[in-house]
Amino acid sequence: MNFTRHLCLASGLLVAAAAHAQIDTLIGGTVDASKFSTRYGLSSASTANLSFVSDPAGSGRTVLMTRVRSTDANVGAIKRTDFYPLGESRTTGIRWYGISVYMPSTWAVHPYPTVIAQIDTGTTATNLAAPLSLLVRGNTLELNLNSNYLATTSATATNSASEVIKLGPLVTNRWYCLVVRSDWQPTLGAGAITMWMNGEKVYNAVNSNNSYFGAAHTPRTGLMFPGLMGVTDRTLYTDFIRLGGATTTALQMYQISPCSTFVTGSNIQW
Repeated sequence: MNFTRHLCLASGLLVAAAAHAQIDTLIGGTVDASKFSTRYGLSSASTANLSFVSDPAGSGRTVLMTRVRSTDANVGAIKRTDFYPLGESRTTGIRWYGISVYMPSTWAVHPYPTVIAQIDTGTTATNLAAPLSLLVRGNTLELNLNSNYLATTSATATNSASEVIKLGPLVTNRWYCLVVRSDWQPTLGAGAITMWMNGEKVYNAVNSNNSYFGAAHTPRTGLMFPGLMGVTDRTLYTDFIRLGGATTTALQMYQISPCSTFVTGSNIQW
């Protein structure tokens, strides 16, 4: 190899490494079954409710299947099988999240909501909804956003701000890849959040309170039932949870998602 070609190759490798330098490889991300418990925590009545399986869309990549039966015991007062990255409890500042879900054709439509992804908090205030939840209600996919600028001793569900964003009718047998860039700030007139679903920008807010005082944000995905299930069995496929830093881009998050084959730099809404 001549010297010029060697320099070009080295430069290319450095650029490629820099492109993914802000994708967190130490928290969350892809792991095999033997290492799952070293990287993720699981909330479920049974470890058998989470399985490592092949992508149902046929990509060949390994994904996770979560399951909840109506006969399962409650965990944390609700029926659930969901997982979250260990060591992730960002309080303020910029953080990127990538969470991808796939509802199979066996998904039964029911008016009771099923939460399939969430960024929750460790806030000391009680009975406050998660700042961000992705859920299925009936045959509709929706985002729920909640926040409060008051101190934890004064914040209540009644005086909190809440938004519901309808993302459209649920389509089974396809991946939904949610990418979130959030600058978590509890103070009024600060903070920002932008969200993309399969490359489409579905929400953007700046200089906007988007959380709670004392909140420690942790992403999770799987099946969570805030009320009654309404069905005897639910199954959901999910990708691993991806995290990024201040200079991450939406394209970088999509390049490592199950939607990478159809969400590219040319069709992401900026």
